[in-house]
Amino acid sequence: MYKKKFIFFVAIILLLSGCTKITNNLDDVINATMVNNKLSANTVSTGYELYLPTGVKQVVDSEYNQKFKIRNRYIYLYVDTVSYYYKNVLNYKSDDNYNYFYRELKLSDKAGYIGINKVEDNLYFCKIVYNYSKIEFYSDIDDLSFIVANSLIIERSIKYNDSLIKMELDNSVGDGREITYELDGPEDNESMFSEFLQEYVDPDNQQIILPEDN
Repeated sequence: MYKKKFIFFVAIILLLSGCTKITNNLDDVINATMVNNKLSANTVSTGYELYLPTGVKQVVDSEYNQKFKIRNRYIYLYVDTVSYYYKNVLNYKSDDNYNYFYRELKLSDKAGYIGINKVEDNLYFCKIVYNYSKIEFYSDIDDLSFIVANSLIIERSIKYNDSLIKMELDNSVGDGREITYELDGPEDNESMFSEFLQEYVDPDNQQIILPEDN
């Protein structure tokens, strides 16, 4: 059964990576991508490692913020090591906020959601929150499923290093610095509307200073 699921997953990705439009059924793509297979990390950053699928180009690695290029689109990743370390609870957003697609994600002990808004003709904005990370990007309809699949692969593959994260937190607190991690949002629409990953809340830990809403 596991082998069949993995083969189906690979087939979906290969078909989506071709020139022929295969499907815009996001539920099918998500189901195939969320198959519980092991992904070996091939990229290391501050306090975590991840797997970048073939064809995904890393453009910027700025500790907790990363910028990738898939085809002709940029995707933006923010990894929230603080929320991971303190096991903050995910605060789900209502699907009323998304006019095109919304779905909650659940695999093992990890949870999240994917929300997509159609912002104008053939332009979509996608946010995927999963595994204490967030990916955002713009896409046209032709590339949407392919980028969603690759984004989920990246987020699912993230593995955290508790020792390094604890060291970073200890150093930050010892220096008297507030811990705030900023993400510049997608530039396709010439706007920086995504500033912080605030999907996780930590009501008990008062030493972690999170930014206020704009």
